[in-house]
Amino acid sequence: MTTGNDSDDNDNNDNNDNSELEFYDYDNPEFEIDQGVYDEFPQRLTKDQTEEEIEAMRESRRRKNDEFQFETYYKSFVKDCEWRGEWTVYETSTFIQENVKDENGLPKLVKPKREIKAVCTSRREATGVEKEEDNITTDVIVHEEVVVTNEAMDDSLKSRREKDVDGGFGRTAFESFRDEMSEGGKSKPSNPSTTREVNPRKYWPKELKTIDFRGPQGNMCVGNAYTLCWGEKLGQASEKEKEPMSLTDIATANSGPLQKLNIEVGLRYGEIRMRSKLDYEIKEGGIFKSKTPKLFLKTITICRERLGQWPTKKEKAFYGPSGATGGLFDPPPVGGEAQAASYMQLDLEGYATVLFPHVLEQDSNKYDGNGWCISLDWTPGKMRYQADRKFLGGKSIKGLKTLELSEVASEQAEEYRPRGGPEDMQQ
Repeated sequence: MTTGNDSDDNDNNDNNDNSELEFYDYDNPEFEIDQGVYDEFPQRLTKDQTEEEIEAMRESRRRKNDEFQFETYYKSFVKDCEWRGEWTVYETSTFIQENVKDENGLPKLVKPKREIKAVCTSRREATGVEKEEDNITTDVIVHEEVVVTNEAMDDSLKSRREKDVDGGFGRTAFESFRDEMSEGGKSKPSNPSTTREVNPRKYWPKELKTIDFRGPQGNMCVGNAYTLCWGEKLGQASEKEKEPMSLTDIATANSGPLQKLNIEVGLRYGEIRMRSKLDYEIKEGGIFKSKTPKLFLKTITICRERLGQWPTKKEKAFYGPSGATGGLFDPPPVGGEAQAASYMQLDLEGYATVLFPHVLEQDSNKYDGNGWCISLDWTPGKMRYQADRKFLGGKSIKGLKTLELSEVASEQAEEYRPRGGPEDMQQ
């Protein structure tokens, strides 16, 4: 009988065990590697670095939105378009020597005897600048407006009913506009009876770029409405146009005070469109009276235009009854009583009405810092549209808050008209 010896077996097992105790030095960097901490893992960002990363993402989205606006404006309003139009240039009595005002203290509008014929074209040009990493286009849009007059056109215009005379304020707006073009435009007629002159008044940058659709520059489009803007800084008429990149640079480059501000608001309906072009300037000597002089309306031009053809008197969309039916469809907020006195309204042939300020404050302390609005209400057919350009006040007066578009079937406009007072109706 064989008996086992447990103690001997245990001794043998102990002798065969080659394992050794291991002591870890937790201060040794190699221990961290053993625990899976490697250099390729991202380090935690500081607060400033996090803000920089977030701002970079926001800027990328802004640039993509800039390009979207640029491409939309190009395709919807200028691509393959030759707009032929008849312009009515109203002068305000503010810049006429007598400076006559009506019973409400508003400047009078001088309507010309005759309208101006103009051809408007735009083209897209490559700049040769390489695209950046985000692949945003570097193309630009160049606009050109040429006023065309000749004896035949003058005869056709005279055959229309005579417009209101200048009311004793001096030259007609047509004569003033023509003289301005002869000084600032390019005129090389092939014969004495024909003249083609470039409109010297600017309503947009010389080369419209994607970045010009940022808020501070004042350009935007939505649906079939758009607005463009151009300003001239106080005492800096010869300053070369720059291309600011940062938000701070953009705001600084476009801030006032300004000595000129030109604004355009337009609506397109198929092959026709209507535009209102407003020119604001400081009065002579205004720069010496205030560091933030007021901008006064000098002219307002109403453009009735058709693609490839001249508009005709028979078109109700252009020469139908005056004024938007029932007034503006959606009256915008115009501030308190004092600020509201700075506005005036003009009813236009073709079921249209335009609301606009006749004077703009550049003092940020005025009117609690409220901004301004220019509205164009037009019923060209089955649809009725109202475009509201709402822009900032004070030194940021060139900057755009928003461009709002209201649209409603013309037959249902009264049914859906806002009843709660001035409202913001955004598309």
